[in-house]
Amino acid sequence: MSTIRPPEASLISQESHAQFSKVDPITGCTYYLYPNVKLGKNAIIYQNVILGFPPRGKKIGELALVIGDNAVIRPFTTIYAGNIIGDEFQTGHCVTIREGNQIGNRVTIGTNAVLECNNKFGDDITFHTLSCAGNATIESNAFVGPHVIMLDDPHPICPRYKECKGGPIVKSYARIGGNVTLLPGVVVGRDCLIGGGSTVTRDIPDHAVAAGNPARVLGTVQDQKCYPGFYEKPYDWLNGANL
Repeated sequence: MSTIRPPEASLISQESHAQFSKVDPITGCTYYLYPNVKLGKNAIIYQNVILGFPPRGKKIGELALVIGDNAVIRPFTTIYAGNIIGDEFQTGHCVTIREGNQIGNRVTIGTNAVLECNNKFGDDITFHTLSCAGNATIESNAFVGPHVIMLDDPHPICPRYKECKGGPIVKSYARIGGNVTLLPGVVVGRDCLIGGGSTVTRDIPDHAVAAGNPARVLGTVQDQKCYPGFYEKPYDWLNGANL
């Protein structure tokens, strides 16, 4: 019985993959650096990382991968060609980043997280463990908790979904709790707080606290209390960051 192989499989044999192996001078780990990867200064790369893997239908080195200074990329992470990533980027273990992503400075992607194609991330973002996004926009200083799913196709698998709503938009300083699902095209407003386990089916206004399935607005961030009493309000430590 014949085996159907994806187009990129015919381009990358085991032997050609091996020729791109490098040894990181700091960690001593072997990783794979494909052609046309622009890796900034002081990068720390761990075991079996793959940088610049060609997307389906693209030749080796056809698309560039740009990663800024001071990156820390942990074991078994694969970052495809066709991405632009800023300074002080960090991953956990086993992260996958597909092509077409634009990622700002000081972004952390957690263990086993997946960035599908065409996401736009601002600066100072945490995208936590086991979360997944495609065609999403996440503005600067947002926090995305573990196991958050950001969907981009309202009627899978529509052949024209890329022309439709697109992925969610998470505004700056928004915080998404663990195990939240964001449906295609929803906007989570600036300085919002989304409770864990929620399903967001419609836009959430700025400064709102929302939770439930479907998520409903329950109050505002300023209504919340810091239960240990460390701060008068839970986010006072932001020092009035023009929220």
